Parts: sequence; structure tokens; C-alpha cells
Amino acid sequence: MAMPVHNFLPCLINNSPQTQDIRSMKLLISAVFAFSTTALAAQTEPQIKPQAGNWSTEATFYAQTGNNALRFGLNDIKIRRFSSDRMVQRLRLLATQNNETTVIVGSMGNMERSIKEGSIFIAPGFEKHLAGTRRLSPYWGTELVLGKSFYEYNLTNSTNGQTFTQGGTFNTTTKKSVSVGATMIFGADFYLGKQLFIGAEVGYGFLYQNFGNSHVTVKSNGNITDQRSVPMGKNQGLTLFANPGIRVGIAI
Repeated sequence: MAMPVHNFLPCLINNSPQTQDIRSMKLLISAVFAFSTTALAAQTEPQIKPQAGNWSTEATFYAQTGNNALRFGLNDIKIRRFSSDRMVQRLRLLATQNNETTVIVGSMGNMERSIKEGSIFIAPGFEKHLAGTRRLSPYWGTELVLGKSFYEYNLTNSTNGQTFTQGGTFNTTTKKSVSVGATMIFGADFYLGKQLFIGAEVGYGFLYQNFGNSHVTVKSNGNITDQRSVPMGKNQGLTLFANPGIRVGIAI
């Protein structure tokens, strides 16, 4: 049975060399259009997270409440280097110092108490960032914690550090207090804008603490009446390192 002419002509047209060239041209134009659209979208949506070669610096701030007035402070500082988009070397620094002087008024007389204390910690480590989202960058990692602390207590008009004794002086100084630990860390950064972020972090690991020796010196009217050294003990075990502050940082 012969095919009607009006049905046969489309077959000839669809398989002609001209028609195949037109189809190839359409496919090429579609591919170029799709590539151009993707590239344009990438240009209009700038990179927010840091990339390989970037550095970031950040500080952790905290707000303390309770019976006292609201108090803000700086907890620690951290520096990071992105060796790749996902791998990061980090170095965390923490230094604290407190000097306090108080006059204690009593019925027998006044005592003046002064406390000086401080510590410094350094914690190198690394982070492995997960895919997350365009703004959220969760990560895990490890860090080594090394620290040293100092404490001094001085009380005038006392020979035992507690009660009043006219002309007495009680002083205790604690030195060689060290801490060593290794922790697993978990955290997340949220990028508010291009490489500007806030974040939070917790850690869990092993900590060894040697509280050093407390050197006690007791004086009466300027003359030394007692001197001794008291070991302050040691402590070790698994510890949860929960940082209550909010990390604020910028990448460059």
C-alpha cells in the first residue's frame, strides 16, 4: 500500500542533511545558553565562605550575669589558615589576669586582702569542615591544650590567712601549675556576609592538671615566723570543654 504524499514528505524533511544541521545548531545554542546562565548565576552569587589560602581571626565574647551587674569579657582568640576549602589549621590563645584588693572591716581591726591570679593557654589543632550550606559551615577537629597558671594570696594583720592578728602577714604563692590535654572539638560557623561569621564550639577530651606547690610565708611585725611548701595535688580525666561565649570573626 502506497504512503500518502502528505505523510511521506515530513519523513524526507526530517532526515534531510539540512534538517540535521538545524538540529545540531539548536543543540549547540541550547548548551551555550545553559552554560551562560550558570556562569551568570555564579557571578551574581558571590563566594561567602573562605577558600584555600584564606586566613581568619576571631575572638570569643561572653556576658556574665547573676547577682552582680552584667559584665562582658573576652575569652580567647583564635587564628585559622585554610589549607583547602575544607581543611583548616588553627591556633587558639587564652590569657587571663585578675588583680583584686579588698579591705575587710572587723571588730578587732581591719585586714587587707589582695589576690593576684593569671593563666595562659595555647592550643594548636586542625578542623575538618563539612559541606553544610552556602552560609553554614559545620566542622569537627582536634586540638592539643597546654597551659600554665599563677596564684598569689596575701592578707595583712593575719598569721593564718583567715582571722585577725595585729602586725601579722600571711602570704601564699602557687607556682608551677600546669595543664596538658587533648580534645575533640565540634562547632559551626554561620556567615553573615562575605567571610564575616559568628559561631559556637564545644570540646570533649582528656585533661591532666598539676596544681603545683603553694609556698606559704608567715610574718609577725616584719619577722618571718613560718615558711613551708604545700603540694596542691593533681587531677586528670575526661572533661567537657563548653565555651559559653559567641565567636565573632572575619576571614581574609
